[in-house]
Amino acid sequence: MFPFSVTQQPRLKSQRQATAPIHAGSGYELISFDAEKLNVFAAEVYYCEPHWHSAPELICILSGEFSVTLGHATSLVTAGSMLYINPDEIHSLEARSPHSQLLTIQFAPNLFDEIHPAPQMDYALNASQADRSVDRQIRNSVLALVEHLVDAQPSFTRIALAYQLLGALAAAGENQADRQQMTVRKKDQQWVKYGIEYINQHFDDELNLTTIAENAGASYHHFSRTFKKISGYNFKEYLTMIRINKAKQLLKDTNIPITDISYACGFSGHKQLIFAFNKYCRMTPTEFRKNYLTAINSAAEMQIMTDFRCLPLDQQIVKRLQSFNSPSHEAILPKVPFIRVIMKIIIAI
Repeated sequence: MFPFSVTQQPRLKSQRQATAPIHAGSGYELISFDAEKLNVFAAEVYYCEPHWHSAPELICILSGEFSVTLGHATSLVTAGSMLYINPDEIHSLEARSPHSQLLTIQFAPNLFDEIHPAPQMDYALNASQADRSVDRQIRNSVLALVEHLVDAQPSFTRIALAYQLLGALAAAGENQADRQQMTVRKKDQQWVKYGIEYINQHFDDELNLTTIAENAGASYHHFSRTFKKISGYNFKEYLTMIRINKAKQLLKDTNIPITDISYACGFSGHKQLIFAFNKYCRMTPTEFRKNYLTAINSAAEMQIMTDFRCLPLDQQIVKRLQSFNSPSHEAILPKVPFIRVIMKIIIAI
């Protein structure tokens, strides 16, 4: 399971080659659950570009601080914070302090049906807020689920714990009377998704926001404001970030000259690529390639050359979660509709 989206490697083209949509990547992240009903992973993350997926997920901040853009707003979240992300909701994050780590729980879409749909809500708990009873119930459910995975207990119990957590989340959502004020217009979300997909597929072309806005059927100014609000980046920032990510792939995996890489990734020349790398990576493309080759045999150094580093799901994660809980962190099974379908799911399996 890849915890974050994987995009197609760019192909090379000459400076004079006519631009054309040759890439199949998009902002939609396809998540594979195989035989499991959920994916649970911990990672040290540097940034995750705007994306969306059909699986709802719960993010728990383990350490450090992140800037998270979700739906309509950007906020800072610190260790102990929790954030629920609805299916197909655009989100991105970026670490604001060294060694910022998180735990993510992604729920398989087949956990839900027409009678018991995935919770649709705006649930966010900042570490600075006092925990309510519903918040403690969510923390306890997360802890119970992770302990179960670390101890490799039977999968039937895992399904029950997944529904227990979903039930706790649903209960917390019912208590948020103002959540309608937090909802982003669906049309705005669709506009931004279109923009992200278009940029991801045509990043090596000469792009401008006017063309994308017109193709999306929106005005330039409204599309510009909406793209920034929902993705967390303005058009030029996002386009440059995508081009740099593509350049990193070529710098790491090939010996192609820097000038050719700059044209392949949509830059007008190698000077523009160098400028972008100095601004966003604080090093030149040549330094990045050299540092990567030096870091290949060193796990400690390798993490600075990647956007995220997966962490083992072990007792250290359990202890970190326990530190966020109240003294009494015994999980209590919530009496909510999700629990009534647990036995039906188990029997069906």
